Amino acid sequence: MQQRGIRLAEEAIETAQACGCDPAMLHRLIDHIYAKPVGELAQELGGLGVTLLALAEAAGLGADEAERREVQRVLAKPLAHFAARNAAKKAAGFHTSAATDPADR
Repeated sequence: MQQRGIRLAEEAIETAQACGCDPAMLHRLIDHIYAKPVGELAQELGGLGVTLLALAEAAGLGADEAERREVQRVLAKPLAHFAARNAAKKAAGFHTSAATDPADR
């Protein structure tokens, strides 16, 4: 679960970067969020989905089409590509467990 959460945060940060967000603001946002009580996962996932759809709409993009293209792009890559990326992330300290389940990669 923690590893999936880190990957989700990574994608969210990359999305914010692509939107031109200020990294200093993102650092402050993390502190602001972590100062509050922990939310309930199902509700937070719902909020994430709604926010994703709103961002896609604001950007004039289709969220479903973007997801479809990304799934195709990812599935076209060899497993060795992801093993190398995961090893680099682990070496950088962004790995929370010794994942043996492919879902954790």
